[in-house]
Amino acid sequence: MGWFRKAGRVKLALLASIAGAVGARAAGAPQSEPLMTITPAPSGPAGLASADPPALRYGVLYADGKGHSHIQYCDLKNFLFKSYAPPAAPQYVGFPPGEVTSIKYAVLPVGYVGTWHTAPGPQWVITLSGRWSVEATDGSVLEQGPGEVEFNADMGSTPQGPEGHVGHLTRQVGAVPNVQLIVSLKPQPGKARSTDPCQPSQP
Repeated sequence: MGWFRKAGRVKLALLASIAGAVGARAAGAPQSEPLMTITPAPSGPAGLASADPPALRYGVLYADGKGHSHIQYCDLKNFLFKSYAPPAAPQYVGFPPGEVTSIKYAVLPVGYVGTWHTAPGPQWVITLSGRWSVEATDGSVLEQGPGEVEFNADMGSTPQGPEGHVGHLTRQVGAVPNVQLIVSLKPQPGKARSTDPCQPSQP
C-alpha cells in the first residue's frame, strides 16, 4: 500500500504543479524552480516508474518529420523534495515545461470510437476513471487507465496510407465511461510541430 500512496502523491504533485503554473505564469512571475528533465523510457505502463528518487512514466503520441504518428514512453525526472505549501511536510514536487492555457474535463461514453484526427495543440491527458486508447498511424496502440498520463503532440501528422489516416484514432475501452482531465499547453514559437519523441519539448 505504501507504494500506491507514493504513486498517488507524485501524480497529485504533477497535477498541482501544472495547475500552480497557470496562476504564476499568467501573472508574469518568473519561473524560479528548475524544470523537470524528460528522458526516453521503456514501454509502459505509465505511472510511477521509480519511487526513490521518483520518475513518472507517461505515454507520448507524436508525429515524426514525415508526418507519421508514433507512440513513445518517457520519464519525468528531477522532482524536488520540498514543502509545496509551507508549513506542510515536504513531498516530491515537479515543474514540467510548458505554459498552461486551459484545463478541461472530457468523458468518452461506452462504445465511443472517434475519427482520425490530430490534437488541437500540445496537451496532457490524465485518466481519472475508466479506460481509453489511441491508435497511431504506424499501427501502435496506447491504452491507459486510472492514474495514467499521456502527452498528445501529433499536430504535425499528415495523411498516411491508402486510407489517408492522420494523427490518431481514439476509443473508449471497457464497460464504464472514460473520464479524463485535459491540460492544454501553449505551443512554443517555432516548435508547434516538434518531432522530438519525448514531449513536451524542453524550452
